[in-house]
Amino acid sequence: MTPTQKPNDHLVLAILTTLCCCMPLGIVSIIRSTQVNSYWAAEKYDEAMQASADAKKWALIGMGAMVIGILCYLLFFGGLVALGVGLSEMDF
Repeated sequence: MTPTQKPNDHLVLAILTTLCCCMPLGIVSIIRSTQVNSYWAAEKYDEAMQASADAKKWALIGMGAMVIGILCYLLFFGGLVALGVGLSEMDF
């Protein structure tokens, strides 16, 4: 069965993930997104659809890693600031 439409390669999402979020996972996403067109041209439709899904998956994982990293950063340094404020108000 031949699909009627080429799957989305998610290249823009992959590039944004690489530049703004998590470079290693963004690079994996870029590699998989560039494989979509070559698989489609070679009439490997299942592989093209899998590469499209992988590109999106790795881009979203990279974005999630960035969000988790920012939250950890804020919690850690926010906790240090709160600890510092608490210690500075204590009488020794």
